[in-house]
Amino acid sequence: HLATMSSLTAEDVWRLLRLQKEDGRQLLTKLLNWDEFDEERDLKPGILLDYLYNTIIFAAEKGFPWPSVAVAAGFSHELLCETKGKTIEEAIGKLWDKCEKYQNKLNSNYLQHLSNYLLVTFFKHYHLYQFVLCEVREVDQTIHELEVHVPQEVPPLKNGTDVELWNYQQQLAKLSEAEAQLRNDMSVFREARLLKNEQEMNKFYMDLRFQNKEIIEKTDLEEIVKAAYEIQMAATSEILQKQVETTFQILDIKLQKITTPFLASKSQQPSPNKSKARSSSRKK
Repeated sequence: HLATMSSLTAEDVWRLLRLQKEDGRQLLTKLLNWDEFDEERDLKPGILLDYLYNTIIFAAEKGFPWPSVAVAAGFSHELLCETKGKTIEEAIGKLWDKCEKYQNKLNSNYLQHLSNYLLVTFFKHYHLYQFVLCEVREVDQTIHELEVHVPQEVPPLKNGTDVELWNYQQQLAKLSEAEAQLRNDMSVFREARLLKNEQEMNKFYMDLRFQNKEIIEKTDLEEIVKAAYEIQMAATSEILQKQVETTFQILDIKLQKITTPFLASKSQQPSPNKSKARSSSRKK
């Protein structure tokens, strides 16, 4: 992850500084051509990214021009690479060498600010940075995915319904549902019975033995009419019986709707004091 930052331009710095921190860090990762990484599993690239990002932010806040901010970022990056595995005395020597090398690239005032910044940040935690750069971290993690369902938003209490009223409404709703189911069952039964009756009549006509005769005897005709009548009446009787039963069941449900008691809660019942006050006012 210690790729060069020499390609960082003033325009890149301007784009980066317009973003919030997390978005800016992501953009810097792309500008450095780093591979994507998981900061929870691999801390090293995240620490190095923060080191470079914070240097850019420092330089910009100190008033460095955009090109000088890019140079300061390159300075810090080179120092990080060149001090890998060095003692802190050797690293401070590297810092002074780089300051001389960069005198033609950065204003002396900017170099002073940048050096002081690195002394109180990078060198203050120098051993930690060396540990991150030089030591291979053994990762031993167990990842569990947990799906969390957040509670639903609670509606305002003023829009709520009294519990007794709600229970009453639920009872009426169940009765209405039962009534609708009875009506639907009756409709289905009627359609099915009429279809069966039609099939019986078709079979009856197909089974007649007088289809090819031009003249039908009176007795035969009477038998045909009687048989057809019996088939029709059987269907009508069944439908009528089912309709009567359904009607009585629906009437019973309607009666339950009327007689279902509604028990008002104490909060809805008028207080005795208010009742007395009203009666006394009427007497006056």
